[in-house]
Amino acid sequence: MKANTYIILSILISVCLLLPQSAAAKDITCASEYPHICSFLQRYIAECREWKNPDLSLERKLKDDKFLILQGSFQRLDQTSDSTTFSVIRYDDKAYEAYWNNGTDTLLHIAFPIQYELILGLPQNEIEKQLQQYIEQAPQREELELPYRMEKVTETVYATAPKQHYQLSEVNNQCFFLKDSDNQWVYLNDTAYAAYTIANLFQQGLERNYQMRISQSLYGFKKQQFTVSLQQWLDYCAAEQLTCYVAIEQETTDAMKVLIVAESKDLAYNHILSALVPKDLLNKPTGTILCKINAFIPTHNLSTLYKENKKK
Repeated sequence: MKANTYIILSILISVCLLLPQSAAAKDITCASEYPHICSFLQRYIAECREWKNPDLSLERKLKDDKFLILQGSFQRLDQTSDSTTFSVIRYDDKAYEAYWNNGTDTLLHIAFPIQYELILGLPQNEIEKQLQQYIEQAPQREELELPYRMEKVTETVYATAPKQHYQLSEVNNQCFFLKDSDNQWVYLNDTAYAAYTIANLFQQGLERNYQMRISQSLYGFKKQQFTVSLQQWLDYCAAEQLTCYVAIEQETTDAMKVLIVAESKDLAYNHILSALVPKDLLNKPTGTILCKINAFIPTHNLSTLYKENKKK
């Protein structure tokens, strides 16, 4: 791995150390591929419609939250019906727009920033302290369909395509496969291919009953420690629609240091996980992996640091 790759990986792992209530909702039409956004809109619009804070006007609140009403009004949502259409547009990791329309009549057109503190309704220091709870409460993920497209890596090993990466090509979401005796695709699970097996491990689990002993860095240079299973972690990533990118950061004779970036495109944050995997663990169905995590890092913070580093 090139020297500049080590620099970027180190930045990704350490960046978090540099970073310095909802009302009852009235149902509104909101069917979307962005479940967090629908939950947010239900809560936020209900809160605004019932706003009675004498020390802060609704206009000031909307301005502070950078929440824009571009057309229509909250009150016009009373006119929604079964024929009302709802749509969401996301502009990269910057902003969302949402529309409610009765035919050509726009009841409400709004825009708001992709900021997970706003969307989740809690400050960062409160959100990050709940990470263990989020992981433990995640529903069990459904079995994923095998990808329909592969690219050849070696004579016997294939990888999913197209490859998506996070800033560096080494930090990517590829999984690796072999063909069994029946000519069916199976996940590569072989200590002779440790790096490929680890990539599969932190994206699919490989039915291993591993525990992750996690040390989490918190705001204010604090830490909290907890243990969850690898399967619970993967269930959480699936439930939150996180894309996981995996890279081998460092390899010794006994262990491999693995970088996992879990990216939320919908809420524009990342979890940066560093895991130390003993090589002999890959031969066992159970065991413990020591991990360090910096959670809920805004995407723009990482992107800015990466661009600044490239200019050096």
